[in-house]
Amino acid sequence: MRRIGDNYHYLLVLRRGVVNMLYAREEIMKELSEKYFMFLKTLHFNDPLYMQAISEGKRKFLPALHMHLASRGLPNTHRIFTTDFITSKAFENIRKKSFKGLQYEHIVPKAEYIHDICEQAAKNNSLTVESIRELINRYLWTATVTKEEHHKLKKSMPRSWDGVNIMARYEAAGIQLLPHDKSYLYKS
Repeated sequence: MRRIGDNYHYLLVLRRGVVNMLYAREEIMKELSEKYFMFLKTLHFNDPLYMQAISEGKRKFLPALHMHLASRGLPNTHRIFTTDFITSKAFENIRKKSFKGLQYEHIVPKAEYIHDICEQAAKNNSLTVESIRELINRYLWTATVTKEEHHKLKKSMPRSWDGVNIMARYEAAGIQLLPHDKSYLYKS
């Protein structure tokens, strides 16, 4: 069976609610890759002062746009509700309407596996919308976790990571992620 990070169609067999999430994800990834490409192509990589000034915006552009696109159509647009996955503890907190301490996490660290690669390709003029889309389809997955679970996670992927199993960092910390079925957001 294929792993989620390798081919997201694996999720289609889980349950109907997830199928809708995936269709939305496919549209989100398409738009996100196009806008990130446009953004990176406007950067002046050879101007150190410009790059210093835009460093925070550059770091935040992709996740901010991702959260915005993922929240479209949701009754609650807070980022903890936009994630692809969630832990059972985080879901229990949400069910109890106890949001304090819940954290939005990138399953695969985005700086090393998306930002750095895309920026290097943009610098040498080899960046394409398709190359961005491939990277974000593979590595841009998010989760809602508790503060305690967040502290168990290493900041980087395990040294033995195969580049495919996006859950490796969570598995190493003993944290199980579940698909974040957002149907509860539509119940009164």
